[in-house]
Amino acid sequence: MINVRELQEVVSLMNESGIQKLHIEHEGTKVVIDKAGIPLEDTAVTEVKTDEVKAAATEQAPQDSMSVNAADNNEKQILSPMVGTFYAKPEADADPFVQVGQTIEHKDVVCVIEAMKLFNEVDAGMEGEVLEILVKDGDVVEFGQPLFTVKSR
Repeated sequence: MINVRELQEVVSLMNESGIQKLHIEHEGTKVVIDKAGIPLEDTAVTEVKTDEVKAAATEQAPQDSMSVNAADNNEKQILSPMVGTFYAKPEADADPFVQVGQTIEHKDVVCVIEAMKLFNEVDAGMEGEVLEILVKDGDVVEFGQPLFTVKSR
């Protein structure tokens, strides 16, 4: 079982590093922490079981901290929330999370970024149509690097 002090340390590290979502499994206990664009101090525990603890954001609109305006007023970019390796697919033989021309919603996972052996899902954070995928599967990305161009609704 993971103790509360360890979870508090993980939350502090997440706030310092910019990691948005974290999955931890330890001795049969599964922990999912999802900041959803707001500081973890503003999150609420929505479900507690002996085998799973899930911290999810309260029902607030996601912030556009992961997007910047592109050349057109209706175009925005989804930015990398951290340094790591970009993966367009959940597994090598799976379909990509998103494709050019696909319509996405706020909570849709658009990619995964691996940092220090942790796989972090990146949510769209906006609604719209994917116009361009700016990086290739397996590329190393920097914090704030544009990953996708989206025509917002």
